[in-house]
Amino acid sequence: MIKRVEHVGIMASDMDESIRFYETLFQFKIRVRVNNGQKEIVFLAHDGLPGFEIELIRDLQPTTLYAEHGLVNHLAFVVDNMEQVISYCRQKGIVFETSEPKRGINDRKTIRFRGPNGEILQLVEERNS
Repeated sequence: MIKRVEHVGIMASDMDESIRFYETLFQFKIRVRVNNGQKEIVFLAHDGLPGFEIELIRDLQPTTLYAEHGLVNHLAFVVDNMEQVISYCRQKGIVFETSEPKRGINDRKTIRFRGPNGEILQLVEERNS
């Protein structure tokens, strides 16, 4: 029935800051940027994630309050080497919720931090068999 996840929508308080964050930290690129007078919308794509995008949404008119219609709890990214990615992120100024990764379901390493809009982002390293 379901074929794949297409995108996740994140409410952005500062669109340019949000774009820079995802471009700099995760190498996403702008695929499209539109302003319909009520909302500014940007779709970010990644060469390594074909068919998946991040949709950044910023309300331009306070009366629309698109953000009230839902909240994404977190967005998780699978990484090959957790320690290497943590070091890279810390060099970029990222502050993690914990000092070390935790063990999650199936013994996967996980660690979380916040994006520029307060969104929770998670890094996941699968257990080596």
